[in-house]
Amino acid sequence: MSSTAALDLDLVNQSTMRVQLIQNYQPVQRLNEFRLFYQPPNDNNYYHVTFKMILQLSESYNDDYDYEFFYRSLDASYYVTCKLLPHSLVIKILNKEIYEIDFDTNDLKHKHTLTWNQKLNLELNLKQVLPFLQEKILKSDPSNTSIDQILSTQQDYEFKLFYQPLDDFNIYNITCKLTLQNYNQNGDIDYDYEFFCKIPNDIINTRHVTCKFLNPSLIINILNKKVYGIDFDVNDLKCNSTLTWQQKLNLELNLIYDFFS
Repeated sequence: MSSTAALDLDLVNQSTMRVQLIQNYQPVQRLNEFRLFYQPPNDNNYYHVTFKMILQLSESYNDDYDYEFFYRSLDASYYVTCKLLPHSLVIKILNKEIYEIDFDTNDLKHKHTLTWNQKLNLELNLKQVLPFLQEKILKSDPSNTSIDQILSTQQDYEFKLFYQPLDDFNIYNITCKLTLQNYNQNGDIDYDYEFFCKIPNDIINTRHVTCKFLNPSLIINILNKKVYGIDFDVNDLKCNSTLTWQQKLNLELNLIYDFFS
């Protein structure tokens, strides 16, 4: 075979390989915009984060955030804004989304000053997890059926809410049931502390109050599932925690003062 013929054959083979590569290439699916709740490592605060793909140069006049940065990868660039959510506001959002307890939405507009450590920690961690977060969102089922069955279901003579007592940085899910004469406790003990509280001017009935500790990652998962449909293992809601006697006493005293006095 002549050198010219060999060169022609090599060019044909290379062209065929390029066509096959193009045909087999599946572009990575990207979201133009998405939002989520997030808590970075080494930070006790919760944040609401918005990712917007930079499709063209445009000026945004929305300044409802406390920190901003840009994220660039090989195939996309994002404008990222982060808004700090105080624990009190997180509880209000949870109670609204799960139990339809209203709050003043103007609280969402308050701005906060972040330290440079908070900003750097947020940016570094979000840049690391962005690909994972996108994949998780794309694979999620937007239905809230599973979480509603566990958290939202309320029986007669019962109310539930999310709560943070004074002098405690943690958030709890509280269930209060009126112990009528035919009261039977559910055999599934899905709580970390319980107590009974007398009702003023009622010598027959009391309230049975149960408290379940929710760790920060579970708070984030509940918010992301309920608000944005991002999946998580709902079995995490059934895990029990051990509370100190100080936590138990503080919970009981504050709940009685806030709701039953």
